[in-house]
Amino acid sequence: MDGEKQKKRPDSDLNGAFSHESDPYDALVPIFVETKIPKRLTQIGTGVFSQIRGQPFLFTAAHVVDEQAQGTLLVPTSLGLVPIHGYMAHVDLPPEIPRRDDMIDVAYYRLSRMFAKSLCHHFRPLPPERTELIQSSLNLSVCSASGYPASKAKKDSEGVLSSEIFSFRGVAADQQTYDLLALSAEQSIIINFHKKRAIDPITMSEFPTPSLKGVSGGGIFAWPAGSELSDDWTLPRLVGIVHTFKQKEGLIIGSTLLPLMAAISLGKMKGFGMEKGVRTI
Repeated sequence: MDGEKQKKRPDSDLNGAFSHESDPYDALVPIFVETKIPKRLTQIGTGVFSQIRGQPFLFTAAHVVDEQAQGTLLVPTSLGLVPIHGYMAHVDLPPEIPRRDDMIDVAYYRLSRMFAKSLCHHFRPLPPERTELIQSSLNLSVCSASGYPASKAKKDSEGVLSSEIFSFRGVAADQQTYDLLALSAEQSIIINFHKKRAIDPITMSEFPTPSLKGVSGGGIFAWPAGSELSDDWTLPRLVGIVHTFKQKEGLIIGSTLLPLMAAISLGKMKGFGMEKGVRTI
């Protein structure tokens, strides 16, 4: 299990383009929901700031964006916490199927460029070369599920919010686990992770971990063979998006990037515009 890492706040210098950082942590964005009744601000999930064919996107879990039915989704920018500006798309489910039964559970925002530049005040988009469309999750060795645990969100005496990133590292599951859960290794990623058995990869001693609530929508990063216990974050690549933690079974579940890329391609074919709105696919 990876230890916590403080979120860095890099300065922005876009010069008309997006600069790329080697640390994928800089691409992880906490997502909040602001409700009027009751009046409160709550950290609910994580997004992955990415760039595809020169266009800025924010990936997350569909059940995270479902929270917009309760309030307004906000992310940190140069102007503070503001609503996400862009075109959102997710897979719509029939009324009889609850989101908790959705084992794809992905959504994306195609961000406006002005909003993306404002987001770059705190974060950096993950470039295409740091992502990988895997053919099968059975080929993975060790992965880290990374995001912002809701329990780490804090507000200081002046009312300023802060949060921290955690990564949860484990061995990729085998075919038997996919069969037991009736999941496809082409579309899903399963990581073995037992909170009570978590250890620090550097000291190899027991390490207390926070709840994974809030990590939904965060990234799944695959470590290359021979670097399974490395702390060099220039090595792993984004291969999926987190959406579920089965604590009793000790399993973190996410989707590969394949369904997400298919949704983006379909959206482009249907002429999804940059106007603010929602499209279900």
